[in-house]
Amino acid sequence: MTTVAELTIEEEIKPLKHIALRRGWHLELFTAVTFEIGLPARDGTRFWLYCDCERYPSVPPAWHWYNAESKAVDQLKDIPCGGAFFHNSGVICAPWNRLAYRSEDARGPHSDWTIGDWRSNPYTGGCRNLAAMALRIAVELKAATYKGRTG
Repeated sequence: MTTVAELTIEEEIKPLKHIALRRGWHLELFTAVTFEIGLPARDGTRFWLYCDCERYPSVPPAWHWYNAESKAVDQLKDIPCGGAFFHNSGVICAPWNRLAYRSEDARGPHSDWTIGDWRSNPYTGGCRNLAAMALRIAVELKAATYKGRTG
């Protein structure tokens, strides 16, 4: 049986594919609810993310920093620093990232946010779909506050 997450991803992946194609990003679906995306940074390098959308949209996706070669997630050498929300714990600190919630991930900096209310959290801004989330990450990787790789 098809899940709500699968139906939502099926709809939201279409505009993300279009944006990725136009911007020269790499995007590959692994399953109906997981994908990888490669985004360029200001210094000419590329950062990869593994996005797990299980239980989406009732909870936000988990945006893991990713190594496309080794398939490892959240390794220091694959995590950017700087930017407005690249937290020093190694997670993207935003309500639209499941990993930012301490209740979901021990590295999550927020025990004060309620995960079920992620879309109404004022820090969510316009990031209420996958395309907007990916664009927001891409903006931070190109920002003057981006400082390179953590490791």
